[in-house]
Amino acid sequence: MTTIDDIRERLTEVRPPGFSRDVIAAGMVRDIENENGSVTIFLQAPPMPPHSLGATVTEIGRAVGAMEGVKGVDVRLLSPAHASRGHAPQSGTQAPVSEFEPLEGVRSVVAVASTKGGVGKSTVAANLALAMQRLNQRVGLLDADVYGPSLPTLLGISGRPRVSKNKRIYPLEKYGLQVMSLGFFLDDNSPVIWRGALVAGLVRQFLRAVNWGELEVLVVDLPPGTGDAQLTLVQQVPLAGGVVITTPQEVARLDVQRGIAMFQQVNTTVLGIVENMSYYECPKCGKREELFGSGGGAQIAAQFGVPLLGRIPLIAELRAGGDAGKPIVAERPEHPVSQLFLHIAGKVLEAVEAERMATAPPTILDD
Repeated sequence: MTTIDDIRERLTEVRPPGFSRDVIAAGMVRDIENENGSVTIFLQAPPMPPHSLGATVTEIGRAVGAMEGVKGVDVRLLSPAHASRGHAPQSGTQAPVSEFEPLEGVRSVVAVASTKGGVGKSTVAANLALAMQRLNQRVGLLDADVYGPSLPTLLGISGRPRVSKNKRIYPLEKYGLQVMSLGFFLDDNSPVIWRGALVAGLVRQFLRAVNWGELEVLVVDLPPGTGDAQLTLVQQVPLAGGVVITTPQEVARLDVQRGIAMFQQVNTTVLGIVENMSYYECPKCGKREELFGSGGGAQIAAQFGVPLLGRIPLIAELRAGGDAGKPIVAERPEHPVSQLFLHIAGKVLEAVEAERMATAPPTILDD
């Protein structure tokens, strides 16, 4: 006969999409009952996308239902208020227990990611946000790269955000962007040595406690890799999609595949690939040199069936503008690279709108 311990052991094989731990290790399983083969599992889910929660419930039913002697499996979702007061569960698999919900006033959230450092991700994120703003969008920019918050430098912005009496944080503004970064709260010599829980907590606070106002798009500059900041983001808010930054080198191409796989694992659309430092063009003779190889971004786009949004050249003006806190899109909007960012921003906005239309609930018309 299958015992409660047997069921608990089987549940260690079930890992929610995007989570590093199984449902037992994550503390999601609050209780298990087995009445003559009719198994009831009481699940306390952390904040996670509804599709991920549904996939987890389905996998629990499949895994336990396949055990010898199990006649049926009922997964009951506990609301947070009921977790410590006995069961009082909501039966079935449709109960809304997750805190996963849109940000107030923010229409779409777009993540800019890379799995390899040094590819110019933050430079692209800043100029992409500025390009969206020039396309008549109200845009916010969140620096979630807590270990290396560089957006204050790239945008030439400093100061301490205002905190209201009710603990709401007000972002700083530059070039029409609403900007929030851990860098505003650190001095130049402060190292960020934080464990994962602190990183996740900060990302949650910057999402939920910041008064973003009314925005069409919030661009989130993620740290390199696939760690706690990325996981927290996809568990907290519905993403319109992710933009993945790479360079042409083979090593970058191999790394960025993991970034795309991360978004796919948590059921987040990859809006496209941006290949940065794509080539160098001599300003005097116009000769083009592909210093870091060629075709990496196109190969990734073809492999995963996602768009190649654009190839950004390696130019001194882009680097110098970032170092001086004068991003090229804001300071030199007529520059060919600024025009390229505008083109990329237009493609991203089109993809965001298409994603919104594809996921919108159907309209029910009265007879």
